[in-house]
Amino acid sequence: MENFADSQFKSRVGRQEALELLTAADLPALGERADALRRERHGSAAYYAVNAAITYSNICQAMCPICSFSRREGQPGAYLLSADDVRRRAFAFSEMGAEEIHIIGGIYPKLPFEYYLEVVKAVKSADPSLNVVAFTVSECSLMARVSGLGLESVFSSLIDAGVNALPGGGAEIFDEAVRKVISPNKLSAEEWLGAMRAAHKCGLKTNATMLYGHVETPESVVDHLLRLRELQDETRGFKAFVPLPFRKGASPVPSKASGVYDIRICALARIVLDNFPHIRVPVPHFGDRMAQILLNFGADDIGGTHWREEVATSAGAVRSERTEDFMRGVVEGAGFMPKKCNSNYNV
Repeated sequence: MENFADSQFKSRVGRQEALELLTAADLPALGERADALRRERHGSAAYYAVNAAITYSNICQAMCPICSFSRREGQPGAYLLSADDVRRRAFAFSEMGAEEIHIIGGIYPKLPFEYYLEVVKAVKSADPSLNVVAFTVSECSLMARVSGLGLESVFSSLIDAGVNALPGGGAEIFDEAVRKVISPNKLSAEEWLGAMRAAHKCGLKTNATMLYGHVETPESVVDHLLRLRELQDETRGFKAFVPLPFRKGASPVPSKASGVYDIRICALARIVLDNFPHIRVPVPHFGDRMAQILLNFGADDIGGTHWREEVATSAGAVRSERTEDFMRGVVEGAGFMPKKCNSNYNV
């Protein structure tokens, strides 16, 4: 293989080269290539946010085998927040210094579309300056079904209610054979991509995720990245790619967690996704020390404080007191300059 540390990014990486990078490239050389691309875009800057999460419900009919968080209706531990509950939480987070609220929940068909609009309005009523990132396109597609509206009408209504951006959840891995094992009842890959296309058409900027470290293959990882790159060529609506390592928790799905694999995935993403502005490695998912390493392997964003995150922590992620000073310390400890921003990268 060529020496990737010395080579220039002369042409777009194709499927075969991406597979070789993921499975066979020398790790330091792979890192140097990814880091060079990262520094071309962002120099010594690394981004973070002061934000919080409101998970309005853990009731979900999808019941994905990979999930340790969801509950069925009536099951012990199942809950649904009211709009007033959401407003109180948003106000408390605002008082703590949060500048952005992320809102997600389950796939719960009994909820009317108006509920989601009320939840967003409740956050804005608590503090109109809060940036609102909500909901996954899986939830938005459910809203379209229960309301009888088209996806673009759903997105327009959410924007009018106060949504500023969408998260990137629900992508999992696009390989349908893998999806049948880890998330058989969620949107198909084509449905997820189509919903993102509609969101971008409406002017919403979004993230894109990939859940890895379970039963995927190198081929399915590369396919996932290439399909994201193709849609980004078309819409330019993605802000950041967010790799998410699978945490087993109570899931029956096997885990192949590995720090080296985390590094390879992050570096490959920066090299392949040449049209994505940012690679985000959320501290709640990776921990502060791995996030520092990944900042040197292509990532430029360590995510947010994400107070009250519940989904990853239910599967074993460490719940820590992530203050703004803590986030700045993570960035500075890795040798970078911290830049506070929101999900739309307004610094």
